[in-house]
Amino acid sequence: MSNDRGESAFNRLGPQEPVSRAHEQLDELVAARDLMEKLVRVIVEIGSDLDLGVTLDRIVTAATELTGARYGALGIRAADGSLVSFVHTGIDDELARRFSDLPVGEGLRIDDLSAQPGAMGSQPHDLPFRAILGIPITVRGADFGSLYLADDRPGQAFSDTHEVAVRALATAAAAAIDNARLFERERENAKWTKASREITTALLSGDPQTGPLQLIVNRALELADAEQAILLVPREPDLPVNEVDTLVVAATAGRYASEVIGRQVPMDGSTTGGVARRGLPLITDSFEYPIEGFTDVGSRPAIVMPLVAHDAVLGVIAVARHPQQPAFGADYLELVSDFARHAAIALALAAGREHALNQELASADTVDEALQGAAEELRRQWRARRVLAVTFRKGSYATESGNTPQLVAVGESTQWNDLSSDTRQTLATLRDGDLLTPCATEPGTAGIALQHPEGVVVVWIDLPEKRPFSLEDQTLLTVLAGRLGQGLQRVYQVDQQRETALALQHSILGPAQLPGGFAVRYQAASRPLQVGGDWYDVVDLEDGRIAMVVGDCVGHDLAAATVMGQVRSACRALLFENHSPAAALSGMDRFAARLSGAECTTAVCAVLNPATGELVYSSAGHPPPILVLADGTVQILDDGHTIALGVRRDWVRPEARVALPARSTLILYTDGLVERRRIPLEDGISRVAAIVQGAEPGSLDGLADEIMAQVAPYGGYQDDVVLLLHRHPAPLELTFPPDASHLASTRTALRHWLTQVHVCPEQTTNMLIAAGEAVSNAIEHGHRDRPDGTISLGAVALVDEVQLTITDTGSWKPPQPSTERGRGISLMRRLMHDVTINTETDGTTVHLSARII
Repeated sequence: MSNDRGESAFNRLGPQEPVSRAHEQLDELVAARDLMEKLVRVIVEIGSDLDLGVTLDRIVTAATELTGARYGALGIRAADGSLVSFVHTGIDDELARRFSDLPVGEGLRIDDLSAQPGAMGSQPHDLPFRAILGIPITVRGADFGSLYLADDRPGQAFSDTHEVAVRALATAAAAAIDNARLFERERENAKWTKASREITTALLSGDPQTGPLQLIVNRALELADAEQAILLVPREPDLPVNEVDTLVVAATAGRYASEVIGRQVPMDGSTTGGVARRGLPLITDSFEYPIEGFTDVGSRPAIVMPLVAHDAVLGVIAVARHPQQPAFGADYLELVSDFARHAAIALALAAGREHALNQELASADTVDEALQGAAEELRRQWRARRVLAVTFRKGSYATESGNTPQLVAVGESTQWNDLSSDTRQTLATLRDGDLLTPCATEPGTAGIALQHPEGVVVVWIDLPEKRPFSLEDQTLLTVLAGRLGQGLQRVYQVDQQRETALALQHSILGPAQLPGGFAVRYQAASRPLQVGGDWYDVVDLEDGRIAMVVGDCVGHDLAAATVMGQVRSACRALLFENHSPAAALSGMDRFAARLSGAECTTAVCAVLNPATGELVYSSAGHPPPILVLADGTVQILDDGHTIALGVRRDWVRPEARVALPARSTLILYTDGLVERRRIPLEDGISRVAAIVQGAEPGSLDGLADEIMAQVAPYGGYQDDVVLLLHRHPAPLELTFPPDASHLASTRTALRHWLTQVHVCPEQTTNMLIAAGEAVSNAIEHGHRDRPDGTISLGAVALVDEVQLTITDTGSWKPPQPSTERGRGISLMRRLMHDVTINTETDGTTVHLSARII
């Protein structure tokens, strides 16, 4: 019975061989499913990045992962079908290149290379592999290259499933490569376009540091990923291109640059000369006629571009890559053509007369400045005796309303009324005629009218000799007048924008009226709008203390100014809430971290007690305040200094304290005042301190002007600048009715102030007596008939001098030397070093000054 049961069980399971086969089929299905899942995943991965290099690496990695192969390579073909570069994994570049001997065709699969000697055709091979799989990759109908997979393990072979999966991968790879190449092309195109604009911008800005020729070859070398670039120009630039016989290397970049510069190349029989003659670009790997240091280094991929402007060839750019780099494709010509056109225009402008006029227009801040500079440039162009630029504004033409037009004259000083009636009539006729139409009816003179933002401007040229104004002269005048009209409109628009921007800037920059004892200067570097991210603030706090803030937001343009306004307002609000500088900066950390553009703002915040001179300060990455004492001693207040705002939240901000001695000067500033290229910051700080040390005694405003003038770099400030000065103690300012009952309180206030200034007791007594005499005279004599007026007493401490000013709103009666009262002025003169009395119809002012002993 057990046998029956065993037989029955055996019959139910079936023979052993079919069961094994079923398991194999199941395993194959599971493997195929896993392979398809891998295929889907790697296809998604290779198409997820638009960088061509990353995409190619992912294709090779994905193929080895799909098949389990130990080695993989992707050979990339040139236009002639040869494999020129490889991306590989598991092997080196030399071994990868040996795949190029394999005839892939529509596909190649070899299970054991050593057992199939004919697999390589008639070519011998020494590839250290057993199994090989090769699949072509076609992109947009063109053979892009071949994907190779190899393995050297015994018994390892590629299956049908592997081949199907790799072919599917190759199809997906073609799409990913195409997308990556399109992206790379757009990126390259953007780079060349940006470089073209950069050349034009650099040219119009007239930057003397980088000439247009050198800038052109630098950018061409960089963007073409080349080894060497040269720019050749005609040796005889004024001749037509068909008459030029020699080109000269005028600018070079890259390898052998110093050896190539200045080399001469004949137009006939040279590759570069042929391009210049034909005016057509050329892709080549060799050059006719040797150029030492360029063409004698062997064959290598190169592109030669003519620089054509106004149908004239102005030069030739030749760019050569390393011999191992890929050749330039035909589509690359499109990328560089726009760059070459801009480069040609740059050369034309650099060599032409428009460039100088552009410089004048670019440097002008107002329309009047632009007209003045343009007139001077036109006079230089024609070596004219005189150039007039006459502006007729709309609605105020001289011949209609009697208003005198605005006249700019260079060469000879001239006013409108100095002109003859015939000349004035000619100018009016030009004004009413067609714009940009030259008039040269009289030998030695020429005129043209052009659009002015507020009317019409007429340019009139008087040549030194009575020669005819030639057709070439008239054409040039028309071109320059057109450029001038455009430039005036641009300057006018920028000027209007500047006015608006400056109004905004000054509304948020800081208080227009500062407390006594302060002076501020602001200079924005950003042209043409001249607004920036630096700011200052002086805040009267509720407890009588004064907060001072100077800060610098990143950037110096309108966007930076907008951020600056928000940062300044936030800082002021925080100071009102908590008078601690460290607490204010800590709050600013959190604010700056959340406000776009405010991160890395630097600031120094200080709170001054005017009564005691105690200063509490904290700095967030800002240059340290400078304190210059009355005796010239300099202190750099670099305590309480930490990182910029918004870099790290909840950063602990320290505070430092210092007592301001009497008559000392505190200097807060932004880095634009002291920072210069290749000069240590400490040197700039020391220079400012030295200016304060050596300044003549004077007002704080005068000192601020002197600092700004002396440290200004040649060509003006290149960064925004804020300079905030405070001299301790602040000036004393008292105003009171002309009544003797106020003498005591006035005397008490002045005595307290002189104590703060550290005036010795003897001098204090002398100053009190002198001031008392002046006030008494103002009460008794100045207001004998006007008891409703006022008297003001002001006191200012300079470094070594005290100045008192007493002003009334009445009029003194003439002094009577025979009376006791009349000797008050003599007493003032004996007690003070200098006494000046100025009497006007609306009052009398007494100036008293004494040097501090």
